[in-house]
Amino acid sequence: MTRTLVIDYSTDRTAGADISRWIPPDALAGVFTPGSQGFPDPLGFTHVVHSGSALSICDDAPFQEEAETFIRRAVDGGVRQMGICYGHQLLARAVSGRSAVRRNPSGGETGWLEVLWSPFGSGLFGIPRSTRLFQFHYDEVVRLPEGAAILAWSPVSFIESFVSFDLGLFGVQFHPEFGREAGNALFLRERPKIESKGLDADLIVSGGPDPDTDGGFFRAFIGPLWNGR
Repeated sequence: MTRTLVIDYSTDRTAGADISRWIPPDALAGVFTPGSQGFPDPLGFTHVVHSGSALSICDDAPFQEEAETFIRRAVDGGVRQMGICYGHQLLARAVSGRSAVRRNPSGGETGWLEVLWSPFGSGLFGIPRSTRLFQFHYDEVVRLPEGAAILAWSPVSFIESFVSFDLGLFGVQFHPEFGREAGNALFLRERPKIESKGLDADLIVSGGPDPDTDGGFFRAFIGPLWNGR
């Protein structure tokens, strides 16, 4: 029986709902938000999704030690884990150490931006070699666990997606949970931050995902992805 836990690291507590809508109801065990209570036992789940966050992976969050211990215990227990943006970076830091992540020297990525897939990655998800996806990050992963495969990259981030079949890890730097409407609404809410970086928020929201967001990355994580090893 599939039991998927979504861990919501977002500062506005919206990521859990944004992600959960793509998890089949019969596979969703619930959403956990780090706070006053400790992390649950990862061995009570078959799959875990670690969300994005406005926090920087280069800082030590109040839950940092607990989250990393959770991730490593899940790896040891054979629990499959997916990380999105901050969660992607958190997986790398937990398994490969603090030096696995850094501030992106190019300033990061904001917008509906191109992600380039390897032939293997493109085949795993049935998507074109070039896709446009929601990006909003200033940090990046620079080192992966030994044996992990890079599935995608971009002109700004060398590791946009990776998989480790041995460790049960799947990371994406972009946000596959956002379709055009939800993604552009977030960009407009973050207009001051975006324009402080010298970017045009109105130009950004003239774009959208290509292909359309359909939950395919989450469906793959729940099942078919692990048949591709």
